[in-house]
Amino acid sequence: MTRVRRCFLLSLILPALCVLVTEAGPSEAAEPLPFLMASDFSDMELVAWRIEQGRPDKANPLLEPEMPWDAGGVFSHGTVLKDPIDGRFKAWQISTPLSRRFGPGTWRHDRWLTYLESDDGVRWRRPRLGLIPWEGHAKTNLIMELWCSYASVNIDPRRKFPYEMFVFRYPGYPGASGRVKGLPLPEGAKKHPYGLYRFRSRDGISWEPTVGPIDLNTSDSCFIYRQEDGSYVSFHKTELPAFPGGVTPFDIADGGVRLIGRRTSPDGLRWSDPTRLVMTPDWRDPGDTQFMELCPLKVPGGYVATLTVYHNHTQRIDLQWAASRDGINWWRPDRRAALPNPPLGEYGGGMIWPMRQPVPDGDRLHVYYSGNESLHGDLFNTDKSGPRRLKARGERLSRQSSSLPNFGALCRATWSSGRLWALAPAIGGPYVGTATTVVRELADRQLLVNVVTRKGGSLRAELLDGGGRVVKGFSAKDCQPVQGDHHRVALRWQGGKQAPKTASRVRFLLKRCFVYGFGVE
Repeated sequence: MTRVRRCFLLSLILPALCVLVTEAGPSEAAEPLPFLMASDFSDMELVAWRIEQGRPDKANPLLEPEMPWDAGGVFSHGTVLKDPIDGRFKAWQISTPLSRRFGPGTWRHDRWLTYLESDDGVRWRRPRLGLIPWEGHAKTNLIMELWCSYASVNIDPRRKFPYEMFVFRYPGYPGASGRVKGLPLPEGAKKHPYGLYRFRSRDGISWEPTVGPIDLNTSDSCFIYRQEDGSYVSFHKTELPAFPGGVTPFDIADGGVRLIGRRTSPDGLRWSDPTRLVMTPDWRDPGDTQFMELCPLKVPGGYVATLTVYHNHTQRIDLQWAASRDGINWWRPDRRAALPNPPLGEYGGGMIWPMRQPVPDGDRLHVYYSGNESLHGDLFNTDKSGPRRLKARGERLSRQSSSLPNFGALCRATWSSGRLWALAPAIGGPYVGTATTVVRELADRQLLVNVVTRKGGSLRAELLDGGGRVVKGFSAKDCQPVQGDHHRVALRWQGGKQAPKTASRVRFLLKRCFVYGFGVE
């Protein structure tokens, strides 16, 4: 069994610490240890989950509305990644000109696909391309005309056309051409229908369509990911009737609740149906909790994902972390936002819309997003609020379902790789919390942990046999306490640094410390 395989099996366990070390060792530069999940433990006492909040970049906003075609918002619904071909940061995202009212309480959202580049991921530029001109501008960074949304870009340098894109198109949108250039019209049709279209490119800038619309039974909020074996998986928004107590009359989906479904495809054309629900609110969530997007990234131990959480009582959107071992069964370590909204009026104060997936960058993990100043809907509208008004302790709330323009800018937040959430003592101070893993294969293996301790804190561990008894020489008292900041440090006991053959579980003892990951080798 290889080191990677061994680390995966025991990564499912938990944070373990046991070494009195205050300086990072050479092994700590290796890839992060597998993250922790609640299912890794059979018993927990006086511990809880700590969520690390992202650090907004000091340079935020990275790119603000400036040109006529993005004056209404540098939005998201696209992909940001570090191109494996040339190493540059690139973005394919939706931008909008200034929006116009379409009717009472409604707006037109003219969505154009634009292209951005950056050498360092912070200073972004709009390349002056000659693909689509704008009034008075012969060269723009526009790469696809009206109407576009949810651009999923996959890159494979081994292919003749390394760049592949799935994107929703609405050629019949007011002001659009009615055609997807390069594709024949369906028999008897005068316009191409709304739907998901597939494109390819040699350089990621000039795109040619290959097929569409694809028969994927969803029409919104859908990102598509190419797997290592060449197959595809999509995570998309779907909807069911609202749960009891969840109806919000001023929400667009009045009477519905937004959930996340998963579909698979061997080739990107034939998709599984019906969708499999993989993320729904539960009894721990407030009644207005709904989900817009699930954006996963494969990491040691499984997958982590940003979860776009819609709070429809306040018309805000923030981000939580979610985790999965298999990409199907998802768990959230907490219900608190990992990237919360700043005050209204600032970028992100209304809604935070992430790009297609987090971006690894050395020992950091970036989440690029459009920080919207705007709320999702005009919930306090008293002018065109419909036949009746709702009262809430002196406030009058709208009955008009609407979707406001997405005025925002490109921003990013950063986390340390492998440190998105941790197990921590529930009381703190001198009080010790414990967490005991489920049965794992430990014999003759070394235990590694990802941990940070605070002043006066430490991490210890003891090994248990199949009957739950402490193995001699491997008790908490025999464990060398781990102190300091370690991404990858080995536990040691008086009985040795390798687990004996009788060991099958680990009990961690946490005192003013945060355990982020655990593995074996």
